[in-house]
Amino acid sequence: MDHIQYSKNVLDSVRFKELKELCVNHVQDIPTYNFCRKTEDSSNYLEEIIRHLIGRDNHVEYWVRNNTDSTLFHVDANELEQKILDVRNKGIYQYVKPEFPLNTHVFFVDIHPKMEGGDLYILPDRLYQAGRPILDTSFKPEENDKLLRIKPVENELVFWTKPIYHCVSEVRNTQVVKNRISFMFSSWDYVPKVYEKHEHWGNYNNDFIAGKQHEPKPMEFDIK
Repeated sequence: MDHIQYSKNVLDSVRFKELKELCVNHVQDIPTYNFCRKTEDSSNYLEEIIRHLIGRDNHVEYWVRNNTDSTLFHVDANELEQKILDVRNKGIYQYVKPEFPLNTHVFFVDIHPKMEGGDLYILPDRLYQAGRPILDTSFKPEENDKLLRIKPVENELVFWTKPIYHCVSEVRNTQVVKNRISFMFSSWDYVPKVYEKHEHWGNYNNDFIAGKQHEPKPMEFDIK
């Protein structure tokens, strides 16, 4: 499976400690969706880490999630465009043509060693099915599908280079495990439409607003 790779001990101890402290202490301040153009200098520590890991040959979309719930199988695409349109249409579905990044990286940042569940599941041979919605709530694996299970470990990274279906299982012992924080980023060889004017979008009262996350906290999260 050349299109899926796994790396251990991705960052040195100093960089990883700084990244973890940033994500743990400021996950609620980081806008829901973010974008960094390859021609721009890094504006925060997350962008510095991305440049350190993959260089600056492409534009990059990035996001941080702390989620102990399960997620549905999905592919990474221009989902922000679909979500904004859904809000403006007041929930009335309107098809958005899927666009896909060059790759997806999942970096495990804050993972309790005794976490039960919270695994990343990948269907390595199931590419996006043409015609299905970006925010697909009904996709299910077929009986004979190959399923790859990855147990998260801090400072380890998984990345793939095709629009393949993946999901996360529920953390079962949330009485012990309060966080499951991942730092995700995807490379783009062009600037998606939704990021042409605004590079940071926050989910505020179930609406997506440029440059905002949770009022009244500021968007700035530059910690070095």
